[in-house]
Amino acid sequence: MKRWTPHPYQIEGVKFLLQNSHAGLLWSPGCGKTAVVLAALCVLKQKGMLRRALVVAPRRPAKLVWPKERDKWADFIGLTIDVLHGPKKDIQLMNSTADICVVTPEGLDWLMKDDRVRFDQLGADVLIVDESSYFRTHSSKRFKNLKPVLHTFKRRVILTATPMPKSYENLWSQTFILDRGGSLGPYITHYRMLYFRDVAKAGATYSVWELIPGADKQINEKIRPLMLREDAVDHLDMPQLIRNVIPVDLDDDARDIYDKMERDYCLAIEGKDVIAPNAAVLGNKLRQIANGFAYDAQHASVLVHDAKLDAVRDLVDDLQGAPVLLLYEFISDRDRLLKIFPGAQDLGEGCSDKQADAICDAFNRGDLPVLLAHPKSAGHGLNLQGQAQHIIWFGPTWDLELDEQATARVWRQGNVHDRVFVHTLVVANSIEEKVADVLASKGATQNLLLQAMKRGPQHVVVESAH
Repeated sequence: MKRWTPHPYQIEGVKFLLQNSHAGLLWSPGCGKTAVVLAALCVLKQKGMLRRALVVAPRRPAKLVWPKERDKWADFIGLTIDVLHGPKKDIQLMNSTADICVVTPEGLDWLMKDDRVRFDQLGADVLIVDESSYFRTHSSKRFKNLKPVLHTFKRRVILTATPMPKSYENLWSQTFILDRGGSLGPYITHYRMLYFRDVAKAGATYSVWELIPGADKQINEKIRPLMLREDAVDHLDMPQLIRNVIPVDLDDDARDIYDKMERDYCLAIEGKDVIAPNAAVLGNKLRQIANGFAYDAQHASVLVHDAKLDAVRDLVDDLQGAPVLLLYEFISDRDRLLKIFPGAQDLGEGCSDKQADAICDAFNRGDLPVLLAHPKSAGHGLNLQGQAQHIIWFGPTWDLELDEQATARVWRQGNVHDRVFVHTLVVANSIEEKVADVLASKGATQNLLLQAMKRGPQHVVVESAH
């Protein structure tokens, strides 16, 4: 078993965690933040400062990444881990003496119910929230599960590469996990009043919060002592990332269908009604039609055109067998893609962890030319950089986190190529152009925040543990 040989920035990360009782590592994928946390926990255990750590992580990182990272390095073998997942988790918890217990965000329901008897039995004094963007919504059940017990942890850590995939609103609940309102205030309402304004149209039944000019800098300064940003491109041998938008034109019939839906919010295709009761649903219907289908009132798929299928088939043919990660958002798209790529495998819903591992191994060996995946299935915990150089988005996504995390499965340290290409199919003169523009804008805004959280090793801001 190999010894862990940390990069200098990882050593600074361990110091940052040890010197701060609540700290966020906003590290890009591939930087090795799991190993950094394990190293810090080793030190705490040696010093008698660790009773037990509770790690909350998405399913795949919970079941595979944390145990595998511990087993990978001789330095961490002294840490014991129990993953509390599945039908036997009550028995596991009852018999556990592990230093680290791992649950999924959904597992918090189980841990916190029945007057929190299980949580009390756990007896954890360190909290680690892996992929804290899962807790970006203050009204979510998972955040509400954690909020009342935050004070019981002596140390609290969040880990994420995408702290604000939608807007600065996303920061409040994640930062609250760390300091319980010390930096951005104890209430989301106060946070909004201080830094945002409601720009919803008159008569709207909901608020639309827009950042007040200059508020981003104020927020950055408030949270900077809590956060440390490291970017893989600054420290690791990373391939160049090249984004390539591929325009797709609709034929006249498909364009007429798209335009009618956009204008009338409803249409009939082959005798089946496609209806959008509001603007939000209309946006999804237009994206479906851009991809080549639409769900009718009974949620059955109605075909509209094959323009994108033709475009993606031409692109894959041009790549001449090079492994491709092909990302889709709608189930109907997956079904149609599997028909034109009959040898492809899919990492979507229903694929077990064991099956996923076998599929990923084949893809990394170069034995699987086309790997399909929903970005939520390929967003965390997968390493697909073995042979792949190309990622194809069948259509752009609104979700910055899905975009960045799925891209990072291939664009990461260890990729054998000097360049990685992200190809996105975008229908010209459609909502997809707006989606792509909004995604780019979100990325630019988040990048400004992440740049503000960077600092040289000699400038590490620390806070005394208490």
